[in-house]
Amino acid sequence: MTYPQTALPFLYDHLGIPFSDQGTSLAAARSLRLYVPALEARVLDAIRAAGERGMTDAEIEAATGLLHQTASPRRRWLALRALVVDSGLRRATPSGRLAVAWRVTR
Repeated sequence: MTYPQTALPFLYDHLGIPFSDQGTSLAAARSLRLYVPALEARVLDAIRAAGERGMTDAEIEAATGLLHQTASPRRRWLALRALVVDSGLRRATPSGRLAVAWRVTR
């Protein structure tokens, strides 16, 4: 199926895949679309397992083995849909900066 270039970003909105009209972005989005549900479930399961303590993005990456470029967009999309929320806790990242610990919505 062929879509006008201007419609392409909207095809990926429901998957939370970052998109631009660059050829490389479109190729990356297309390559991920089949894997997004499983990746999202992996991130959600890791956060759920952490309980009230929650997980920072760096902790999610360590627990799931996913790269930041894969894990962070999945967590962000979970947050946009209110499946995970800011726990109110902050912990240091490997760089020493404080980061939000995310927890599953009650």
